[in-house]
Amino acid sequence: MRGQPEMYDELKKIVTVSLTPTAVAGLDQYARDRSISRSELVERIGRRVIKLVNDLVHE
Repeated sequence: MRGQPEMYDELKKIVTVSLTPTAVAGLDQYARDRSISRSELVERIGRRVIKLVNDLVHE
């Protein structure tokens, strides 16, 4: 229901990010692997439910 929190105790806010098509495809694959939406994937990363692991960066 619009205007009502669904899974969390607060309403979601619309935000915009700019990503390459490759990054979007990668996020979509991670989301499909977990059977969740891209938005929910980002939500869980932001809430630290899904942990990010630091990779070695080659400069």
